[in-house]
Amino acid sequence: MPTKYYLGFASSSALEQSTISLLEKSASGTKESLVPHMEKSMDLFVPELMQAFLVGTVDAIGLSSMATKIVHSTADIIDKTAKMLVGQLLKKRSNDELKPLIGFVDDIYLRPQTTSTGKASTGCEIDKAQYDRIQYVIAEVRAGNGQKVLGDLHDLMTLVVDTMLEKLMKRPIDLLPLNFIVRKVADGATATCKAAGHGVVNKVFKKLDDDQLIHLANYFDTLVLSAERA
Repeated sequence: MPTKYYLGFASSSALEQSTISLLEKSASGTKESLVPHMEKSMDLFVPELMQAFLVGTVDAIGLSSMATKIVHSTADIIDKTAKMLVGQLLKKRSNDELKPLIGFVDDIYLRPQTTSTGKASTGCEIDKAQYDRIQYVIAEVRAGNGQKVLGDLHDLMTLVVDTMLEKLMKRPIDLLPLNFIVRKVADGATATCKAAGHGVVNKVFKKLDDDQLIHLANYFDTLVLSAERA
């Protein structure tokens, strides 16, 4: 099987088991509504996504209390916005209507036996060029050239936010048929999350000293992985 590359994070045991349960129930052709199972998976997925890509990042660097507060507040905004949106999107959906969304869950669930880390993970695919660029920046920072690639690192943080929103938020929304009102709600929620994420990158990650850059590079290294997948 070919090697594919991902921005992602190690899934908690609870998220992995919820994902497996959802996929197994769907594959069984159950008549039971899958909406509660999808809601449970999303309730676990969204906070873990925020922890990995926002909260964990600033906590790893050890920034000021104000910067930490900005990031935690932003994660809280996105978490609440996403949960509100999930409720709107899943309301009264039939199992047939949920099939594309369940396919999305299957796609982002990276089985432990396939990943470079050996851990069950959740991730969105990136191309090899993006993966290589991330590895280059990490290597440069570890070699003591952090200030040289500071602009690249800022661009990569923006890439993380945009990839996360496009591939882990907007993509599943686009898989469902939506009426005009729900579409407007979804578009507004996505715009809110994008503005909040970009605000964090621009306010928090523009000026970092060498030690902070090392911590960021080491943490960033945990967010990229590969997997053998068809």
